[in-house]
Amino acid sequence: MGVKLNGLFESKKIKITELSGKIIAIDAFNWIFQFLTTIRMADGSYLTDSNGRVTTHLNGLFYRSVSLLENRIKPVFVFDGKAPKFKKETLLEREKTKEEAMEKMEHAITQEEKAMYMRRIAKIDDYIIDSSKELLGYLGIPYIQAPAEGEAQAAFLSQQGKVFVAASQDYDTLLFGAKRVVRNLNITNKKKVNGKGITTAVYPELIDANYNLNKLGINREQLIVLSLFVGTDYNKGVDGIGPKKALKLVKEKNRNELFNTYDFRADYDIREIYDYFISPNTITVDRDLNPGKIEKNKLIKFLCDEHSFSRDRVNQYLEKLKTESNSLSFYG
Repeated sequence: MGVKLNGLFESKKIKITELSGKIIAIDAFNWIFQFLTTIRMADGSYLTDSNGRVTTHLNGLFYRSVSLLENRIKPVFVFDGKAPKFKKETLLEREKTKEEAMEKMEHAITQEEKAMYMRRIAKIDDYIIDSSKELLGYLGIPYIQAPAEGEAQAAFLSQQGKVFVAASQDYDTLLFGAKRVVRNLNITNKKKVNGKGITTAVYPELIDANYNLNKLGINREQLIVLSLFVGTDYNKGVDGIGPKKALKLVKEKNRNELFNTYDFRADYDIREIYDYFISPNTITVDRDLNPGKIEKNKLIKFLCDEHSFSRDRVNQYLEKLKTESNSLSFYG
């Protein structure tokens, strides 16, 4: 879900080539969930291999990652760890939404209606996480297991200067301190509209944190308070107050006064949630985050022999990476 800052933050549409040569931290769960909800069979079911194991996430992860590498973009995937205690209510609501979709799916009359509800019950389990990491390893793409929120870890990498930008659809990464965020990181410039069977044109959007904060006349600490007014994954926000009114309030009054005056609808002390945005649970990463060698034989065995991918198509995509302008190397 994330905080809703649409209309408040200004973004700049960019060409994918502008990210060439840059290391980008990608919110792994964000991308995998996108794949699980959009890459489906006509009846709404997942893609599977000959043994019935889900391969939807592997399909999306492989082809999009290769496209990024082909454009000389250097992805680093960051996986969520244990959710902070503040997120309990949000997770319960998401589970309830899935249960409602499951019930509606069972009573759906048409196949189209059933497929629509099936897309709403996507869930990331241990198999999906482990197989995603295995695939990334064979592709030579670094990944990081965050101790808690992946967005917080991606933001920390940005603060350290380990990555140029953090890629996520949510604005939460900005609250955690990312210097830059890119949304709609999609090579094809197309996005599927869930449940409607159509696509819409989208382009990468770069959000510069410092530029936007200076334009709004606030600092990161005030941005966090503003977001707590609007509502985050950790609180529901203050009734009747949207982004523009919250912006006015954080400029007029100090943080403690606001916290003492308004009900931010949180299950925990709002100051504790604020502190978590300021100093989330992250780890320092000292290793090189450039792409490594592609283990071609292991990759083909994993995708084609174990998960029923087309050998010809996989080889076709890997051949795209063997160009003079690409520094990637293969072995095996």
